[in-house]
Amino acid sequence: MADKHLKGSIKVKSTLGVSVTASVKTNFSSHHMLSAAHFARQSAIIEKNYKDGITDELRAEHRAYVTGAIIVSVASLEATINDVFISAIDNDNLFKDFDPSIPKVLSEFWTWDVVERSSILEKYRCVLAVANKEAFDHGNPPYQEVNDLIKLRNALVHYKPEWDTDLKNHKGIENRLKSRFNINPFSHDNDAFFPKKCLGHGCAEWSVQSVIKFIEDFYNRIGFPPKWSKH
Repeated sequence: MADKHLKGSIKVKSTLGVSVTASVKTNFSSHHMLSAAHFARQSAIIEKNYKDGITDELRAEHRAYVTGAIIVSVASLEATINDVFISAIDNDNLFKDFDPSIPKVLSEFWTWDVVERSSILEKYRCVLAVANKEAFDHGNPPYQEVNDLIKLRNALVHYKPEWDTDLKNHKGIENRLKSRFNINPFSHDNDAFFPKKCLGHGCAEWSVQSVIKFIEDFYNRIGFPPKWSKH
């Protein structure tokens, strides 16, 4: 899983010495995913060690790990497709076995604000279309999973509280996610699904696994080497 790229040049200063200049490009998609996995594991440790109940401080720590896993998983999803576009611009090894017109077209598309500012999944769709590869089925996994994950991330980042007796957007999240993972063991029977029952290790683990499966599927469709082969 390469996340750092180098390019450099050598300049002769004089007959006595040589100066070397190098540029480094660090891709952060893998770092995001490693962070998300770490957060998910930490939430599991708390649930395992405190089955009989937790303090308010531990409850806050647990929720922080779960929300961190969700948010950073989606960050990895977005950073990955941005990496692909930048790789096309740099024409690096990711596209070494491709028709040269493909990275060229993607490079051109990236200069258009409408593409750079598109939704995460629209960027993936764009790359597959340019490469003339099979598109995702929007109604089935792994696309459906990450689409719902992005909606969950958005609901957390742009959180708007709702009365539990008059749920609207929060009820929509429940309809999408209920039964996909184990609920938060620290929630109570009368708690609303989102955010209290939803935000447990089950959701954190689902978030990480959904993104990994989606990216693996995308890499396989387009013909890139496996992204997660070393992890």
